[in-house]
Amino acid sequence: MDYKSPRKYSHGRNFGVARQQDFAADIVTRRPYLPYDNGMKKGPNKLSRNLVWTSKEYQSPEGNKPRKNAANGLTKPQVLGTRSNQPRKNVAYGPRSVCKYWKDGNCKRGEQCQFLHSWSCFSGLVMVAGLEGHKKEIKGIGLPQGSDKLFSVSSDGALRIWDCNSGQCVHSINLQAEAGSLISEGPWVFLGLPNAVKAFNVQTGKDLHLEGVVGQVHAMTVANGMLFAGTSCGSILVWKATDSDESDPFKYLTALEGHHSGEVSCFVVGGQLLYSGSVDRTIKVWDLNTLQCIMTLKQHTGTVTSLLCWDKCLISSSLDGTIKVWACSGNGSLKVVQTLKEEQSVHALCGMHDAEAKPIIFCSYQNGTVGIFDLPSFQERGKMFSTHTIGTLTIGPQGLLFSGDKSGNLRVWSLAAGTKV
Repeated sequence: MDYKSPRKYSHGRNFGVARQQDFAADIVTRRPYLPYDNGMKKGPNKLSRNLVWTSKEYQSPEGNKPRKNAANGLTKPQVLGTRSNQPRKNVAYGPRSVCKYWKDGNCKRGEQCQFLHSWSCFSGLVMVAGLEGHKKEIKGIGLPQGSDKLFSVSSDGALRIWDCNSGQCVHSINLQAEAGSLISEGPWVFLGLPNAVKAFNVQTGKDLHLEGVVGQVHAMTVANGMLFAGTSCGSILVWKATDSDESDPFKYLTALEGHHSGEVSCFVVGGQLLYSGSVDRTIKVWDLNTLQCIMTLKQHTGTVTSLLCWDKCLISSSLDGTIKVWACSGNGSLKVVQTLKEEQSVHALCGMHDAEAKPIIFCSYQNGTVGIFDLPSFQERGKMFSTHTIGTLTIGPQGLLFSGDKSGNLRVWSLAAGTKV
């Protein structure tokens, strides 16, 4: 299937180079795919092998091609629809919950059961693998470009490598510390640990310790050839990728201090802007060219848990139980144009396109459910279910979606045409 999923790339120097297929260096993951960032370049993600997780029966002839958007950055807000909790017509969805007997493997009612015998209720979404091994919350999931290995990191202190064909854990690395985050770009992986950022190169096997970190690193991103790491003390550390591939491929630039008064919890990049969310309930907007904070958004009353750029809007979620949509006003400042009030805290957001190339958003809630909504209407399409809160949602190639919950459950999902759950 010719699937093209847009993802974020660095402006300026690109970290990515051709990846060797040597398993000795296979200990890292690429950055998560973020489909709604129009300020980034778009291109296919080529895999070296076909994955069992994306077999032909799940594939769409046309692929999940992204909808083309207009201008980059945040300009005039798009007209958003009124939130409706009613499912879209002609979609196999209902208000039922997952059968507790089916979860234990002993429901005797079969198809006559009034409860769901599935971990999702969304047309075309199939859970194709459940990967067991982590003991605590999943902090990062990634499928490196050109590899058939899935990588995950957890607060249990383990980095695990999974074979995509067998679903088995083929390698586990004891980090000897509680991991806070993990991202990757090209051949590099960046691992956030207490008072440290580790960088690995899957092509050369280079293992680096980036200096200057104080506190646990809970969020990282790459943009404009720079690595940004947000810490528990509220500072954002910045390294610049250099032209040297020898002893010092990353040069420490600066620490962005005094803007967040609490732990930096999330990042997203849109065009030439970096957005950072924090436990202090604010969202900071940074100019990537000057590294200056140009705006502070203060509408949330709880920890900002996740950020997503879509079309000309910024979407944010919070433990205050709201999802807010921001767009530029006439004077250039960001204003809330829509607030979605949920019944519980919201922990993660991610977006992708369905089999009909229509944009959808996944919203993870405290009770373990994940709501699936159309954009821009936010009309409910379906749900995913888990026994614990899903704190990590990562988009992969070929219609793949990875989820990790607070208990360490890691699941692989496939979203394609022709299959109903």
